[in-house]
Amino acid sequence: MHTEEQLEALAKSFTKKEFPESEVELVGEVPFTLIEPLQEKALQHFAQDIELPGFRRGHVPLDMVKKRVGDVMILEEAVEFFMRDFYPILLQTLTIDAVGRPDIRITKLALGNPVGLTIRFAVYPEVTLPKGWDTLAKEIPQDVVLSIEDKEVDDALIAIARAQAKASSATSTPESEVKPEDLPPINDAFAQSLGAFTDLADLKAKMKENLHMEKEQKAKEARRGKIIEALIEKATLAVPSIFVDSELEKIMSQMREDISRYNMSFDDYLKRINKTEEDVRSEFRDQAGKRAKLQLLLNKIASDQKMEAEKEAVDEEMKHALEHFPEARPDLVRIHIETVLRNEKALRLLEGSAIPEAKNE
Repeated sequence: MHTEEQLEALAKSFTKKEFPESEVELVGEVPFTLIEPLQEKALQHFAQDIELPGFRRGHVPLDMVKKRVGDVMILEEAVEFFMRDFYPILLQTLTIDAVGRPDIRITKLALGNPVGLTIRFAVYPEVTLPKGWDTLAKEIPQDVVLSIEDKEVDDALIAIARAQAKASSATSTPESEVKPEDLPPINDAFAQSLGAFTDLADLKAKMKENLHMEKEQKAKEARRGKIIEALIEKATLAVPSIFVDSELEKIMSQMREDISRYNMSFDDYLKRINKTEEDVRSEFRDQAGKRAKLQLLLNKIASDQKMEAEKEAVDEEMKHALEHFPEARPDLVRIHIETVLRNEKALRLLEGSAIPEAKNE
C-alpha cells in the first residue's frame, strides 16, 4: 500500500494552472503501482450490486463479475478509491483552499501504465476589501423620517375597517370596492374591538407611533441596501461559479416555498408566467452573483475584525428553529444561524452602528 510520504511526493509532481473565476486545474500522472492494489477493492465493490441468473445479488463469483464489468471500469473504480485518499493530501501539500466537489477526469488509462489525471475545482478566492469600505456609511446618510400626518392614520383606519367589512360579508368583493356605507363606524367601540385600547384617541396615538417606527425601519433598510450596493460596486472580486450556483439554489428554493403557500405547484406557476425554469434561473443569476459576492465580503470583514456569533444567541435561535423544523440537521442549522448572526454584525459595522470588535493579537 502507499504511504503518506509517497502521496506527498506524488502531489508535488502535479502541475498547477489557474483560471478565471478562482478555478484551478492540476495535471499529473499516478504510477500504476499505486492503483493496482485497489483493483481488488474495486471488484468487490461492483460485486455487491451485480445479480446474475442463478446467483443472488452480492453472491456472484468474482471472476464472473470481472467479465461482466470489464477491466476498464474496474480500473476507473480503483482510481476513484485512490483519489479519496489522495485528493485531501494533494490539496494540503500544495496549500490549496478548495471548495465544492472536484471535477476529476482520467486522461490516460491502461493496465500497467501510469494513470493520467486532470483535476479541476474552485478555490476560495482571495478577498480584498475595497479602499474606504469602513467609511461608506458616511457617504450615504439615512433619509429623515417626517412625522406621521393625521390623514395617514385615518387612511390606515379605513383600510382596517374595509378589511373587517369584507371579512364579515364573506364576499369576493375587493376591499377597495367596499362601499363607505358598509363600513363599521370608526369610534371608541371600533377601537376597543381591535385590542386593548381605551378609546379611539388611544388607538390613533399608538397607530401613529407604529407607523413612524415602520417608516424608520424602511429608511434603515433602504440605507443598508445602498451601502451594500456601494460595497459590491467598489469591490473587484472574481466570484467562483460554485458560490453563485449555491445562492441561486437558495433563491429558487425560497421561490418554490413561497409559491406553495398559495397552493400552487412550481410547474403551474411556470405555465402561468409562460417561462421555463431555466428562464427563471437566468433572470435571477445576476442577483445570485451579487449575493455571493456580498457573502464573501462579509466573511472577510468578520474574519478581519474577529467577529463571531455569541453562543447564547446561537443556542436560542437553534432552539426556535428546531421547534419549527424538527427534521432539520442540527449541524447545518447551527452553521446557518452562525452565518446570519455574523453577517448582521458585519453589516452593522458597515452602517457605522457598531464598534469594531477587539482583535486578538
